[in-house]
Amino acid sequence: MTTNVTYTPWGWTKDVKELAEGVWRVSTPSHGGLKLSRKRWAELPAALRSAMYTQTFAEEDCEEPIVRTLLGLGDECEREMALKVAGYFDRYGAALPYLRDCPPGIHHHAVSHWGGSGTDPFGRFDTCIEAESFANDPEMVRKYGRMKAVECTGTRPLCRSEGGRP
Repeated sequence: MTTNVTYTPWGWTKDVKELAEGVWRVSTPSHGGLKLSRKRWAELPAALRSAMYTQTFAEEDCEEPIVRTLLGLGDECEREMALKVAGYFDRYGAALPYLRDCPPGIHHHAVSHWGGSGTDPFGRFDTCIEAESFANDPEMVRKYGRMKAVECTGTRPLCRSEGGRP
């Protein structure tokens, strides 16, 4: 569905589709990506914004998966692609800490019950197996007390900022 024709870094748009408030998927006859409003652009980490080729546009092959993940619009498959791109291209390496801290959907925590209250000393884990390995490690149990691997479905970025609780 074309909403309006506009010029992009890849030429005139063939198709424009609004994905979320302030985020449009644009395509041209040869390429495409995302167009972001100034407000959505400002939500991205400054280090990533300075690494991107064009202000307020995210190119479809490399930048789009990173931007969609950081804005909470991507799925787990897109997050994996974003992690690969950011890990492979030095230019996008600044996005890695943010991508690791905001996985969408289900993730896991190793929650400590030391002193009767639950805390999350390790942050997020992508798999239950990874969380369980920390929760069952004898050295970690000595340091943090009895732990349990729990599933979390929080989707907000930096869920650790919510007191470390899943």
